[in-house]
Amino acid sequence: MEKKKQIFLWYGQNNFDLQQTMQQWMSLFEKKYSGFNIVRLDVDEKQVKGKFVTDLKTALQVDSLFGANKLIIVKNLLIPANLKEEVEELLFSSLEKISDSFFLIFVQDKKPDARSKVFKFLKSLEKTNLVEIKEFLAPRPFELNNWILKRVEYYKGKIENKAVEMMSALVGPDLWLLDSEIQKLIAYAEDGMISADDVKKMVKGKYNEDIFQLMDAISQKNKVKAWKLIRDQLDSGANEIYLFTMLVRQFRLLRQIKIFVTEKKVSDSQIIARELKIHPFVVQKILGQVSSFSLDQLKEIYRQLLEFEIGLKNKNFKFNLLFDKFITQL
Repeated sequence: MEKKKQIFLWYGQNNFDLQQTMQQWMSLFEKKYSGFNIVRLDVDEKQVKGKFVTDLKTALQVDSLFGANKLIIVKNLLIPANLKEEVEELLFSSLEKISDSFFLIFVQDKKPDARSKVFKFLKSLEKTNLVEIKEFLAPRPFELNNWILKRVEYYKGKIENKAVEMMSALVGPDLWLLDSEIQKLIAYAEDGMISADDVKKMVKGKYNEDIFQLMDAISQKNKVKAWKLIRDQLDSGANEIYLFTMLVRQFRLLRQIKIFVTEKKVSDSQIIARELKIHPFVVQKILGQVSSFSLDQLKEIYRQLLEFEIGLKNKNFKFNLLFDKFITQL
């Protein structure tokens, strides 16, 4: 008879979906059994010493006081530095004969060491269906739109396709920020329908729409407009290092896309987006700026940005003077 899954190893950089899955498990378990039967152990808070081992050993024992069913969540244990010998021995002796009414979840951001004895042991138990090992990966650019749609549906909202594209491009794969912005937009939107205009007005993401406008102004050598956009960014709370970082990022992407267009003879935004692992919306925006610069000019701009960075870090010049010099030299 095939065993049911009772032990779970969940890890990965997609901390949002991982936490959501864990919260769903806790909520369902609490409704079916009791919150008293949920045990949480965090190695960040309890160093792997005698007390932690004692607490883990106690958690893995059947407690008749609150019933047999138990959900045990252990955070950051399967990291090489935390796998002390007595922890390994406890896991080896307990996991294979875990009580049928127990569920044990190991949670961590870092990828476990595939060479460790405990990981190999879990992999062997995975074959019996007792263990599930799952990596939570961040959505790739072409998967992000679907993630946004599902999240909007989760909050009983609606969203225009263009608004989905814009959100994906402006915020990127930061799922915590996306979720926060979605909740804000649903509360703001009329009849719960999020429009592209709503996104433009309300979302100040990592890849702000104003950055694209700034790049347009720079490519057109429109110093007055570029300065106005920079001032708007600073007034909205963006700091100088953030603006510099965004400038560097945009010019790096511009150079990469310029190479695709001029040397590889590729101008399809979907193909370029796949290769560079960015959103097609971003590629489309930058493709409109490609003709304004030669590769030699972009190389020179990189040199100027390096001088800009040195000046900022050494605090030899104020941001406005450096930006003015940068614009003038273009």
